[in-house]
Amino acid sequence: MNDTAIDVKTSHLISSLEHIYQLKTMPRSGWLQSGIDEVGVESIAAHSYGMSILILSLRSAAQAAGVNVERALNMALVHDIAESIVGDMTPHDNVSEGDKYVAEAAALEEIVKNVQQGDYFRDLWEDFESIKSPEAKFVKRIDKLDMLIQAYLYEKKYEIRLDSFWKNMDELFNGSESELIYTFIRDNRFEFKG
Repeated sequence: MNDTAIDVKTSHLISSLEHIYQLKTMPRSGWLQSGIDEVGVESIAAHSYGMSILILSLRSAAQAAGVNVERALNMALVHDIAESIVGDMTPHDNVSEGDKYVAEAAALEEIVKNVQQGDYFRDLWEDFESIKSPEAKFVKRIDKLDMLIQAYLYEKKYEIRLDSFWKNMDELFNGSESELIYTFIRDNRFEFKG
């Protein structure tokens, strides 16, 4: 490969990373909409990091359930990169799931179209969105678990209630590798009031 081809590939990678690295400083919208001060709000990248730590923490249970942990970790890292262009859309934004999918798919394509591993990123993202593989089902659950752990921590730190984040979650975790963690944080949400 000549120097020009290397420069072009590197240029494409840097362009992609320029988008993705924005996630390090982009706050998660749901927390802002709940009244958490922007200074204290986790970033989208911090959310993906939290998911990755949870996946590693539940590695043995995930493997026992037939989950490819390496693929799950990669999926957790890629699942929100489109938000670097479209933003972190929440149910409060009144955007249909279909419109959100179309916008995120177009953003993802813009980010990965000329990157050497672009097809792999796209495959991970599409798998996550379809929720069909064991890895996607696991990572979707971990996505919610990370959100709930963060809600638990914000409730303790700010002595507030974030009830909307907890609605209809029991069924998602029943019988799962995450059930003990979920049950503990759910049952201990308001210990600061004791």
